[in-house]
Amino acid sequence: MTTFHCSPERQSAARGPAPRPPRADSPRSIFGQMKCATCGFAALILCAAPAAAQQIAVPSGLDITLYDVILEPDTQTARFRFVVPAIDPAAEAKTFEDVIDDLKYVCDSVVVPALASNGWSSGEIVMSVSDKPVAFGIYDAETMQFFQPFRLDDATCVWEDF
Repeated sequence: MTTFHCSPERQSAARGPAPRPPRADSPRSIFGQMKCATCGFAALILCAAPAAAQQIAVPSGLDITLYDVILEPDTQTARFRFVVPAIDPAAEAKTFEDVIDDLKYVCDSVVVPALASNGWSSGEIVMSVSDKPVAFGIYDAETMQFFQPFRLDDATCVWEDF
C-alpha cells in the first residue's frame, strides 16, 4: 500500500517555498500536485496549503482550517484533517452536532471537487476535526477530536457510520 501524507512541513520540503496564499472558496487553491517527499514518486495527490492559508469558509461561521491530507490510493481512502478551535472544552466547547453540517458542506463543496479533479470518483473520505493539530494516529488526552466517514458516490459525500 502506498500512502501519501501531506502536512505543511512535508509540503515545504517537497515543493520548495510556499506558494502564495490560496482562495478558501476554490478546491484547486488548497489542493494540487506534488512529488512525494519520502519516496520521490511523482503523483497527483491532494495537499494541504501552508499553515497560514488553510482557512475554509463554512455556513456556521466557525473557524475551520485544513492542516493535513492523507491519501491511500490503494484503498481509495482520503483523510482530511481539520482544526476547529471552538471544539476545545476549555473554549466554546462546540459539539459534534455543531460541526457536522460544516463537515458535510466542506466535503461536498471542497473535497469532492478536489478529488474529482485529481481522478478520484469513488472511495472513502474520513473527515476529522480537532481543537489543535495532533500527529496522525496518536491519541492525546488533552485534544478533543471528532471523526466522520463519508463515501464518495456520484460526486457527493454520503454519510457513513463506523
